[in-house]
Amino acid sequence: MKRREAIKKIGLTTGLVFATPSIVSLLQSCVSDSENWLPQFFSEEQGTVLKNIVDVFLPKTDSPSATEVNVPEFMDTYINEVMDIKDQDRIKAAFDKLLALIKTDYNENLINVTEENYKDLLDNQMLIDQPLTPETEPMTISELLNSMKWMSINAYKISETVGETVLAYDPYPATYYCGDLNELTGGKAWSL
Repeated sequence: MKRREAIKKIGLTTGLVFATPSIVSLLQSCVSDSENWLPQFFSEEQGTVLKNIVDVFLPKTDSPSATEVNVPEFMDTYINEVMDIKDQDRIKAAFDKLLALIKTDYNENLINVTEENYKDLLDNQMLIDQPLTPETEPMTISELLNSMKWMSINAYKISETVGETVLAYDPYPATYYCGDLNELTGGKAWSL
């Protein structure tokens, strides 16, 4: 990796850490009925694809699915309100390519695209060893899917529902505990 790109990524990560309280409040403001959700940034078709892909990343198990904790709504709001125009344009163009690929390879009607189709899409398009394209060039489908996965996981972890029901949660975080961490948390990570 080039030094300049590494420094830029470190800067973005640092900015994300300092912006975390505002990002958490942004996620908590995404309390809506996911069935009637209308995207702000994405088109309705893109919103449908986004909901289906994040549920493949984080399906319902003994914990809630990504759509149950409003991850797609958060991602749409985050991209619309936080990202700069240049990054928004790159995401929009890559999402258009993704939508065209899904329609040609799987089904023209997005309602008929199955979870197995989305899994196949991710297996074939999420390339790990692919070099990052410069910011001046269009984002690839692989980069889009990998960034969607990263955003989904982060949004999921900071959601109120996951923080209180899945992760170890203490409403009084200043309390001092002494003992084995696994006994105190049941082997779970702490909520923010």
